[in-house]
Amino acid sequence: MRHYRFLSLIAVSLITSGCTTTLANMWESTKTGIRGASYASKSLISKDPNSRLVSTTAEFFGSLEPEFIPLNDQDIQSYIVSQAKEVPGLPGGAIPGINAFHSPSKALSSTFTKIYFNTDQHTPKDKDNLLAIHKMAVFLKKHPSVYLFIEGHTDERAPEAYNLSLGTKRSNCVRNLLIKEGASPEQLYTISYGRERPETIGHSEKSWSKNRRVAFKLYDKEGKL
Repeated sequence: MRHYRFLSLIAVSLITSGCTTTLANMWESTKTGIRGASYASKSLISKDPNSRLVSTTAEFFGSLEPEFIPLNDQDIQSYIVSQAKEVPGLPGGAIPGINAFHSPSKALSSTFTKIYFNTDQHTPKDKDNLLAIHKMAVFLKKHPSVYLFIEGHTDERAPEAYNLSLGTKRSNCVRNLLIKEGASPEQLYTISYGRERPETIGHSEKSWSKNRRVAFKLYDKEGKL
């Protein structure tokens, strides 16, 4: 019986000692890990005084370019109202496809001048541009047999979907202004090429400013132009 009690005391002592040792080792390991992380972070901060924790996904990924320009209710309404009834290019239709339309002749180049835009803008505000739109509307009112394709273009920057949307907004905005100046909606069509047809090849602001534009193609039913 005495031997049994003695062995039991030894077992309890070993278990207690083992747990204490294990817990102590775990605590020491934890403290070592914390110190290591602290030293590492201090080392990083000392190398780069501007280092800091990233708190948002935007900080981690940087600024992301939008994939499209969202259309508001006013945009959508203005694009739906007063659309031409005749669809160009339909078999047997009165109006051919866009390939039958051509750039303004030399005689008309001063009337159907290109409209240029600031970066990300789709509304022409320059006085000369607004005057040009007025002159186009006057011409179209006098020539009801003439049909016009309004082409929206952008520069090379930003994603393709964004540029196609921006080109659409530019061409539709010019179309709406022509209608407000008295041109018939039945004479006006729009198309967006986005960045696909640059006027000038280049990667500078000078080139980009030439590519942010609306251009015009004409078709005369009577074949006089």
